[in-house]
Amino acid sequence: MEELEYEVMASVEDRHFWFVGTRAIVKDAFMAAGIDGGHRVLDIGCGTGGTMRALDGTAGFVGLDLSPTAAGLARRRTGNPVAMGSATAPPFRDGTFHGVLALDVFEHIPDDVSAVAEVRRILEPDGVLIATVPCHPSLFSEHDEALHHVRRYTRRGFLGLLEDGGFRVDRVTWTNSLLFPAAATFRLLANAVRRRRTTPRSNAAMKLGPLNDLLTRIFMAERALIARFDMPFGLGLLVVARRGRA
Repeated sequence: MEELEYEVMASVEDRHFWFVGTRAIVKDAFMAAGIDGGHRVLDIGCGTGGTMRALDGTAGFVGLDLSPTAAGLARRRTGNPVAMGSATAPPFRDGTFHGVLALDVFEHIPDDVSAVAEVRRILEPDGVLIATVPCHPSLFSEHDEALHHVRRYTRRGFLGLLEDGGFRVDRVTWTNSLLFPAAATFRLLANAVRRRRTTPRSNAAMKLGPLNDLLTRIFMAERALIARFDMPFGLGLLVVARRGRA
């Protein structure tokens, strides 16, 4: 993504409602999958290290990012090892990890089939993949451009990608559900009236002020719902899948 976005991310991710809420939901899925402090987990596309910070103590984390800016920030902010590399060619041996986090990663990768194959390769048999992706191609916007997204997925398309790549899907739920009507409307209207900028900006750069606290509470209410059942709609997907043995 744009290098500027890494600085924006590092400055807001510990308090911005989307980062805080999403990582809380992922942490619940992480713990429910049986991952613990004795397991090695790779955070692919770790960015500036916010997820590893949020899940500190729950596993032995290693980060991976293609950007030297992001990798350097993640090392300094977490103290964890962070390798430079691509999801389509991660510099690790077969079966190195019990878990892989790929949070908003696959949408960045033109050859997502190869990325899924590599994630499977570096996982142990029955190892766990926890992935999130943005959905609804019609909502592709300046936010996606700023983050260098190649696509937004459909539910069927992403699940098919994983199943064809040798994964067994254990759980799938929509996320960002309670805010979905407002978020979808905002993106569609923004697309209709936007003026092209030389450098696109993501939604993370928006100044939310006191609204951030309200949005965080909404996301935490959604967290409680997702802990009980799968949401029927939303802006993105959370998938928990296991590597097949075949």
